[in-house]
Amino acid sequence: MRAKKSLGQNFLHDEGVIHNIVKIINPQPIDQLIEIGPGHGAITEFLQASGAQLQLIELDQDLIPILKQKFDRFDNVTLHHKDALKLELDASNGPYKVVGNLPYNISSPLLISMLYQSAQVEQMIFMLQKEVVQRICAEPGTKLFGRLSVMLQHRFDCVGHLTIPPEAFNPRPKIDSQIIQLVTKQNPTKVDLPVLEKLVKQSFAMRRKTIRNNLKKVVSIEQLEAAGVDPSQRAETITLNQFEQLALAVQNAAAP
Repeated sequence: MRAKKSLGQNFLHDEGVIHNIVKIINPQPIDQLIEIGPGHGAITEFLQASGAQLQLIELDQDLIPILKQKFDRFDNVTLHHKDALKLELDASNGPYKVVGNLPYNISSPLLISMLYQSAQVEQMIFMLQKEVVQRICAEPGTKLFGRLSVMLQHRFDCVGHLTIPPEAFNPRPKIDSQIIQLVTKQNPTKVDLPVLEKLVKQSFAMRRKTIRNNLKKVVSIEQLEAAGVDPSQRAETITLNQFEQLALAVQNAAAP
């Protein structure tokens, strides 16, 4: 079956890469696994063979019969024809290990959706555009440090793994891909996520402006300084902990 450009499909076919990804996922019989976008099942067959309980989330109607033919006979595999962006994790069966090869057009919103459900997530292992992985794992003070960096590092420890060249896929994408492993933190700073997200979004709205100018309607100079932030700094130089402290300040100011 040909890949659909509208769904951002690039099917992985390199056996060596597939085996390396499975090693990183390291599926165990006790795992509750969710694979997003299984495609033709190149990685799925190894996940199924581990004995883990495996749920497949596939949007492409044309792939459903292929996946059914391959995996319907296994009692540890459940196939769902649905949009991963509408995925709601069942707390009664978690925590989950969520894996997949994510199309670029849904990667950021899906990562944020999983962030909001992180209480049900043990870890996530995704194949993304290399630049997206670099943005997620970026350190403060670098140009790539931004909204995704802060939001995902707030809740997950981020590790970038092997880089995957275009020739490992059919059709070939124009850029490199990379595997990212996001392990849920056990004791993250207790910040209200919508407050943090709104604050971070506003902070990076105009990257060349100072944090004071970007947040002048949200936080005071006193709150910035209390969090150890110089009002003349730009958002990309502010640490995760400082963003968390600012979000807590906003929360406390809004509390009755």
